[in-house]
Amino acid sequence: MGKMEKLFVFVIASILSISSLAQVQVCPVNSQPEKLKYIGTVTYALPTTTLKVTVSVSNVQEVRGYFADYAESLLGLTNIIQKNRNCYKINSVDIEPLRTADLKNCYRAFTSNAVVAESWADNALHLPPAFPVDMPLAPYQSHTASLPDFFKNYADVSYTQQSEAFVDTKIIDGVVTQVPASHTKTVSKSFESKAREAADAIAKCRKDQYALAAGEQETPYSGDALQIMISELKEWESNYLSLFTGVSVTDTVTFVFYVTPENLDPLTLFYFNGNKGFNKDQGLSSEAYTLNFNRIYNQVYEIVEVQYPCSQYITRSKLPVSVSLQHDKTRHDFGIVDMYQAGSLQFVSSNTKQPVDINSIGIVF
Repeated sequence: MGKMEKLFVFVIASILSISSLAQVQVCPVNSQPEKLKYIGTVTYALPTTTLKVTVSVSNVQEVRGYFADYAESLLGLTNIIQKNRNCYKINSVDIEPLRTADLKNCYRAFTSNAVVAESWADNALHLPPAFPVDMPLAPYQSHTASLPDFFKNYADVSYTQQSEAFVDTKIIDGVVTQVPASHTKTVSKSFESKAREAADAIAKCRKDQYALAAGEQETPYSGDALQIMISELKEWESNYLSLFTGVSVTDTVTFVFYVTPENLDPLTLFYFNGNKGFNKDQGLSSEAYTLNFNRIYNQVYEIVEVQYPCSQYITRSKLPVSVSLQHDKTRHDFGIVDMYQAGSLQFVSSNTKQPVDINSIGIVF
């Protein structure tokens, strides 16, 4: 092949290459392509990582027993609930990374190639809508408890019938006769006497349990029958015991919210107070729980300057990041999370023969 023929082939290849590149142009949103009569356009945002945060919180309600003042004197109990109170504690904190749209990095791509335009249209039709980034706090009750029925409905009889026997003098057929008589009156019980009756019920339950377990009963009960009776007696003992020790009721509430770190600087995730519970925003006397991010790869190569319009797609890769939750001196590691915020901007060549899947580049609007 001669020099002229080689030069001609080179020029033709260069023209075809330029034409191929010119068939896709990418600009920032609200910009227009240069010197391109396009037949298709698509708007996409670079991907970013949104963290779905799930926080499980227990609300513990402690209720003082009715006979707490007599717990030590009648039963020898000292480790009891002394006063009514509510307290909160965190059961668990979990994060789940989600691929979402970075609305601060949006681009429009234009093409004069029918194959690429059709590919964009197909992707846009089948792609689910962009995940909402700014989601409101969404609490839901995952477990609801209430006071035990026995404790809640307990109402000992406040009065008792008291009988008095005496001799009544009557005249019968002119003869003075002494006749036995009785009188019944209603008197109120003291609070201490009620407590003693409850303590006696506990002692009787324990005595009956011992008799059944030791085989002192006259009737030869089967093993299953013995277990049922002992279980019932234990429940009665526990019910009466709660009148002295008090009861503790736990409700579990789960909060779900979403955060999108703009960078990998420490991020305050939420605030928590042992007396008031969970708070997404800073509250009085609340303690901060902070997310910390540690890049696995420290060197990230960013595109310093892009000339628009660009003949290549712009995308962003994701890199592994070590994520942990810090509270005071306590640290909880979530492990390694792949995050787009740790990645760098990249060029993706626009291949007109095999159109690039726009869904792999970013999130289409």
